Amino acid sequence: MIPTVQLSKTALFLDVDGTLVPLAPTPEEVYFSSELLELLAALYAATDQAVCLVSGRDQSSLVSLCQHLELPLIGCHGATLQAPFLSETWSAPLNQAKHQRLMQRCQEWCQSKEGLRLEAKSHSIAIHYRQRPQLEERVQHYLFHLGQQHPDYVLLTGKYVFELRHAAFNKATAIAQLMRSPPFEGKCPVMVGDDATDEAAFAWVNQHGGLSVHIGTLSTTCARYTLPTPQTLLSLLRNWERSTHP
Repeated sequence: MIPTVQLSKTALFLDVDGTLVPLAPTPEEVYFSSELLELLAALYAATDQAVCLVSGRDQSSLVSLCQHLELPLIGCHGATLQAPFLSETWSAPLNQAKHQRLMQRCQEWCQSKEGLRLEAKSHSIAIHYRQRPQLEERVQHYLFHLGQQHPDYVLLTGKYVFELRHAAFNKATAIAQLMRSPPFEGKCPVMVGDDATDEAAFAWVNQHGGLSVHIGTLSTTCARYTLPTPQTLLSLLRNWERSTHP
């Protein structure tokens, strides 16, 4: 059983797709309901602003999902960071010309294969194959060999997606950066995610005395706790929030 936490002493790091919300056929079909936005706002208040979304999405996509709610946001698997208490958005250094060339190569490769979808991000390149799961090995093979030609990139495996991102950052490095500053500093980190891209963050949180929770049925994870669905996570978060109002 996952223990109840004291939110005033907790730093919450929450993945988005497959964690706070169910996976959708495309990232654009995902939205935050009014109930979810209200819950996030309540958690933000209860933790004294120590709630952060940690996602592979671009910052612009995260901002759009949050609508009027201003939360700290880690995007592109740790490559970007935006928070109300920061004077500007932090972004990992990147060779933009090279990144655009790789993007173009992937776009041209995908165009000849029906059902594949390229997601162009500021710091990574994702190819989704949810509509053509039989192409999984071809997508993996293509991006693996492209990554071998460019060792400053690494291959990520997600749910019906493979992604190339720069090797110098991940979700754990971004969380570590936030945990050095108020309002996160000195609090117990809690990381919740749903796939292999969250494993580095789980490991970091475990090493620093925190709580790691995996959503779904992944057979191998270093998360110390599991929940079956996003709905069960939201129920848990609501219970934690209610416990702050005895």
